[in-house]
Amino acid sequence: MVNLKTVHCFTVVTACLLSSTVCSAQNDTAEYRQAMARAVRSAAERVLPSIVSIEVIGVAEVAGGGKQQSEVAQDAPSCGIVVDADGYIVASDIIVRRPSASMLVVLPDATRLAATLVARDYHRGLVMLRVETKTPLVPIDLAAAVNTPIGSTVVAVGRYGGDRSPMVSSGILSATGRLEGTMLQSDARVSPSFYGGPLVDLYGNVIGVLVPAVAEGGAPDDTSWYDSGIAFAVPSPVLANKLARLRAGEDIRKGLIGIVPKAKDPYAEDTELAAVRSRSPAEKSGIEPGDSVVAIGGKPVRMFQQIKQALGPYDAGESLEITLRRNGETRTVNVTLAESIPPLSPQRLGVWLTEETAGDSEAADDEASESPKVVVRAVVPDTAADGSLNPGDVIKQINQTEITDVATAGRTMITAVADEELTLAVDRDGESLEIKLTPTSIAGPTLKKTIDAWSGEPLENPWDVQELRLPDVPNLAAYVAPKPDEMTADQALALLVLLLPPETRDPQQALQAWRGAAGQAGVVVCAICSEDEQRWQQKEIDVVSRMATLMAQRVPVSVSAVAANGAIKDSPASAADSMVIAMALSDRKNFAGIAVSADAKPPAVRLRENEPDRALEIMLPIESLDDGPTWLAPLTTAGYPISLGGETEIGDLLRWVRLLQTI
Repeated sequence: MVNLKTVHCFTVVTACLLSSTVCSAQNDTAEYRQAMARAVRSAAERVLPSIVSIEVIGVAEVAGGGKQQSEVAQDAPSCGIVVDADGYIVASDIIVRRPSASMLVVLPDATRLAATLVARDYHRGLVMLRVETKTPLVPIDLAAAVNTPIGSTVVAVGRYGGDRSPMVSSGILSATGRLEGTMLQSDARVSPSFYGGPLVDLYGNVIGVLVPAVAEGGAPDDTSWYDSGIAFAVPSPVLANKLARLRAGEDIRKGLIGIVPKAKDPYAEDTELAAVRSRSPAEKSGIEPGDSVVAIGGKPVRMFQQIKQALGPYDAGESLEITLRRNGETRTVNVTLAESIPPLSPQRLGVWLTEETAGDSEAADDEASESPKVVVRAVVPDTAADGSLNPGDVIKQINQTEITDVATAGRTMITAVADEELTLAVDRDGESLEIKLTPTSIAGPTLKKTIDAWSGEPLENPWDVQELRLPDVPNLAAYVAPKPDEMTADQALALLVLLLPPETRDPQQALQAWRGAAGQAGVVVCAICSEDEQRWQQKEIDVVSRMATLMAQRVPVSVSAVAANGAIKDSPASAADSMVIAMALSDRKNFAGIAVSADAKPPAVRLRENEPDRALEIMLPIESLDDGPTWLAPLTTAGYPISLGGETEIGDLLRWVRLLQTI
């Protein structure tokens, strides 16, 4: 039996051992608490012989380090579990996320052994290590995991520091199948030292391995939720099935399929596809735009979130059956998932589209107007559509994709293939036309011209600057917008959220330079100050998101972007630029574009691939990518189009925001 020298209990367990009964008053007695403490200690003692400490030696600095790095990224102990007596150890991949001179595994008896990296599971955030030892290690049997009901008491176990002190945190099993079907969730409070350690039930059965992770959009990097009362763990049965591949040195990656939903809301009961990624497994298997997904691996699905949940556990190279409905007929295809798909290269036709229904005055006389129509409202000069499409044209179809809303048209263009001609089915004054156009890439120089509706004469009475406050946050903010009685829904205004340098403390004064240009371009500008006079903080991402949501409720905006002053010519980069990058990459639901200085220091955030249903465009005030920073390379590889603003003035930035409304 292992001697528990130190046991740190971070939570007081109040959950019943039997989830089917209600905790009675006697459970609050000293006797119950003592019995629970003994059970927790006993469960931890069963697995402690198999838990090792991991020391990473000589960690290299990375771009955007310093205060921008989280505690976990800078200096964090970690642990692992022995899975084979011959020296194989599973740990969190946090230990290999930055280059290091060496890794040491510290055994329970204080023996230090050099470790080598055998393989990495990129999908679940795990690594397989190997140490050479003459003494057999004590492995954990991951295959012995039992079906633990939600609500059961669970225990997180780890080791800390040079004396390998045991760490224990107890809570309940909150959920299974989290993070797109890959994780268990517990409310046990865990620090970075727990990562790589086991999550066990009260009998000492290992039900999962703890890893740093956050829900999508929940934080800029996946170490942000430690000690928050939300902990994630890779289920033991899943990991047990991967051990042979990892021991053999095979890296594992998430399986990608390449389908794009038509529904704006992933929870809407609609599984129709707006697009299929070029050269993707979906395209190779014969899946087409307009197909509706009926089942994934035999599991029925009714919404796109269920599709993501069903696909989530699969790795690259694995095959599964997908049942589709096409033209009223049901068919099944076999798809082998890939580890990568050629990155997005979003294309632009150069049209501003709106939706019209039977309630619209111009559509009321049309017998076919019961279905929404996607109508060309204006054409951007010097684009592919200029001279071929006219205001008033109804876009019925782009290639095989039926266009019933603006979002579908946008996703179709985001997934379009560069330099490939498109066929548009268009209704013009009751006549059906087939128009062929070759779109151009969004990436590259931004258009200096814009449509007439966005480039009117300066307003006789510039828009007002008004204060904006959230009652529970100290951040000062203001916005410039038309008076409420001057706003109409068909204006389709755009919104620019401007994060000010920390030293700027008066948002209303800062907006004075934007009043005339904002009204002329039809872009509402909301300026926000940081809470602290010296920095922007990660917690303020939520503040900015809430203010953007509030602005969208106050004014009729159809697209939003977030920028820092550094995106303007001769304005130096500041902490606001780094905050903008972190903000947009973590909060993909609010913003279609970001504009920052080329001298911005990128924060330590996890870079996700640009997604067709939540695509993001990046604008920098540079003339050529050769003038750009090194951190642009991974962004372009991930499918983010980089717009080159050149010597960007305020008016140029506002025109770029407007162009985000076009496809």
